[in-house]
Amino acid sequence: MRILIANTPLMYRETLALAILRHNPDFEVMIADPAFLDGEAERFAPHALVRDDDGIEVHSPDGVLCWVGIIIDNHLKARISVNGQVSEIHEVSIDELLATLDETALLISEDGAR
Repeated sequence: MRILIANTPLMYRETLALAILRHNPDFEVMIADPAFLDGEAERFAPHALVRDDDGIEVHSPDGVLCWVGIIIDNHLKARISVNGQVSEIHEVSIDELLATLDETALLISEDGAR
């Protein structure tokens, strides 16, 4: 599964990428500056996208089955969409993010064609 991480700041992108690769070394993970998200998404063709959530409805590039919009205010929150089902998690943990990515990988393997 290909995962594109394009949130801010850079250290968060790097930390998430490392945690994801330690969790599943078979995942392909790429980090990108959010300013270049569209171009990187087109080139990398991710199955999952992690980005900042600015409060507007997050759209997914073609082929993206899962997106995670990270919201940083007084707490760390996330809006998550897997296969079109959107949920919101307050005080999101890395374990919840990894479980979401595992769920997405399972959907991809069941589909077989992605």
